[in-house]
Amino acid sequence: MFLRKDQKRRRTRAEATEIIEKSLTEDPIELEKGDLPAIILAAIIVFMPFILAFGGALLLLWWLIFYVVGG
Repeated sequence: MFLRKDQKRRRTRAEATEIIEKSLTEDPIELEKGDLPAIILAAIIVFMPFILAFGGALLLLWWLIFYVVGG
């Protein structure tokens, strides 16, 4: 993560193929009790500021066009 691009170790095609084949044979991860509400809450916490900022910008633009300029 903190290494420069030339210092990062790249996976070979054989390693990548091995990881993909291993993931196809493993059982999927099962959710525990309470995981789904936690996932939803985390998504709300992450995306809500962007939604509010975008909605606020649109509301401000609407207000400026129809009430300030349109008079």
